[in-house]
Amino acid sequence: MSDDIFGWIGQILKVNLTNSEISYLNTMDYADRFLGGRGIATKIFWDEVKSGIKAFDPENYLIMMTGPLAATGAQSASRFIVAGKSPMSVPENFCYGNLGGFFGPFLKKGGYDGVVITGRAEKPCYIFINDGKVDILDASELWGQGIYEVQKRLKETHGLSTRFVTTGPAGENMVRAATMNTDNEGSATGGFGAVMGSKNLKAIAVVGTGNPAVARPDELAKLTKESIRLNKDVQMMQGISEGLENVGKASCFQCGMVCMRNRYRVASGKEAVRKCQSWIVYTGWVTRRPDEPIETALDATGICNDLSLCTIEIQNLLRWLYKARKAGDLTDEEIGLKTSEIGTLAFFQDLTSMIAHRKGFGDVLAEGLLRVGDRLGERASKHFNSRVGGVGFASGLSPREYIINTMLYALEPRQPIVMLNEVGDLMWNWLLFQADPDTNFVSGDVFRRAAKTFWGSDKAWDMTTAEGKAEASARIFDRSYVNDSLLLCSSSWPIMVSKNAPDRVCDPELESRIFSAVTGIETDEAGLLLYGERIFNLQRALLIRDGWKPKTDDEPDEHVFTEPIEADWMNMNLVVPGPGNDQVSVKGRVLKRSDFERIQSEFYELRGWDIETGLQKTDSLERLNMTDVAEDLKVHGLLK
Repeated sequence: MSDDIFGWIGQILKVNLTNSEISYLNTMDYADRFLGGRGIATKIFWDEVKSGIKAFDPENYLIMMTGPLAATGAQSASRFIVAGKSPMSVPENFCYGNLGGFFGPFLKKGGYDGVVITGRAEKPCYIFINDGKVDILDASELWGQGIYEVQKRLKETHGLSTRFVTTGPAGENMVRAATMNTDNEGSATGGFGAVMGSKNLKAIAVVGTGNPAVARPDELAKLTKESIRLNKDVQMMQGISEGLENVGKASCFQCGMVCMRNRYRVASGKEAVRKCQSWIVYTGWVTRRPDEPIETALDATGICNDLSLCTIEIQNLLRWLYKARKAGDLTDEEIGLKTSEIGTLAFFQDLTSMIAHRKGFGDVLAEGLLRVGDRLGERASKHFNSRVGGVGFASGLSPREYIINTMLYALEPRQPIVMLNEVGDLMWNWLLFQADPDTNFVSGDVFRRAAKTFWGSDKAWDMTTAEGKAEASARIFDRSYVNDSLLLCSSSWPIMVSKNAPDRVCDPELESRIFSAVTGIETDEAGLLLYGERIFNLQRALLIRDGWKPKTDDEPDEHVFTEPIEADWMNMNLVVPGPGNDQVSVKGRVLKRSDFERIQSEFYELRGWDIETGLQKTDSLERLNMTDVAEDLKVHGLLK
């Protein structure tokens, strides 16, 4: 590590599994324009993976990148990005996932800002990194094992301080929804576990004892305390079912922030770490059966993780199976299971096992629910609901309800969960205030001031109008891409409101001050957002080069225009902020085409894209110091 590099380690490991070649990339060749994490991962893919490469081709890259803040003591900075061609998306395209836990920071402590994998090994292998030293080792005894057994064996072999990323049997069998998994129950959707399986790569394990240098450690320590102070007493979007006891936080590396990642206990005394959607994958079905213990719901998440199956895909699949069987479009004989037993532990074990091992009807389901619709036709697809998507849910904080999310759904290659969290967290606190002002402080006035401060427009907060939503979504995109590159967790960042802020609205400069303290590079909010705009435009260019049709594909799912919204678990009364202090009901609302077209055109104009075609322009990319990207697009006839 160079003495004049702060935050970054300065080196990215590259492994070609076909010929066991180990080489290195200079992080700083990328960091000046693309920071780290998602930014650098996207640039490496842009530079080195040809258009037309398929997800399971050896030439596909599997890229894992940390950010400059990881392992520095900065709060909620322990995550890492995985990126590459996704087998889960329809059609296959460039995509990304995001994992917490300990692997990312320890990868940096082990000597690398990231790992790039290409090629395909002849037999199962895993990569072991020990303070910079790299070995490609035989994984024959790990192959076929679930992630918990892999974790146990890696620690037995390399020591208790070993951190890892792996995939289970679903990844080995190239189930398109197979996840990558790490410690502390971290996982990433997008099918990247299946990409690991296609490369005969079972795991990457790391032991690291180093630390990245920090430019101004005393200043960072003060900012760390300030971050924790502002984040204290945050009310998260979470709840637990009867019979599940929350027994405390399950924090990732060096994190003292409030989080949804907690340890839960059931009556038998069993405990497990659970977070967010994954812990309710089977809860609704279990609670419908009075004789089934709530422990089954806790176990179901662990079963998915152990096999490396995406819980979102399984949740959608369960609803679909039930509806199709009830309508007579599927039979128990065809499925190979008794659907009357949905909600039992045995049913869940059998269903997930047949998918992970591609047994019987599980081989069909392993291709992913959208592709099942293509294979079985209308008898399958007519039972899809609006939540069925490629990578992640196709709805949730829907543009029908929150018009500010229109372009977030329109332009991302997967459910834009990081961006949705920024909107959802503020909305959640406003809804709590509306229900009982004594339980929360985010009044209509606080909401409006926070929206203007972070989203840039006087009208950003009014969810009844298209006005101001293009600017707001551009701000959300840019900030989210920056945070995915630094690598800051969206459970904590941005800190928009706090009881401990003087007027309840926080300072959007906080991230830039932390970045400057760590790296020694002076910048402000506008400077960081410029990085975000550049990374956003790079992903845009990459998607278009790979076949994304600008303007035509720049739309949210068709259901938001045609199916009125009738329910939302987070917002049961379906009320949103309107003009003034008004609460406005959006029950039965769809997104108007005219509103969408206005937001889309205004967004294109803000980005400097061609309004008629949605293509990027030479001068706009040159403004972002992306002349090299512009020249490549020009060669392909994809530039205005």
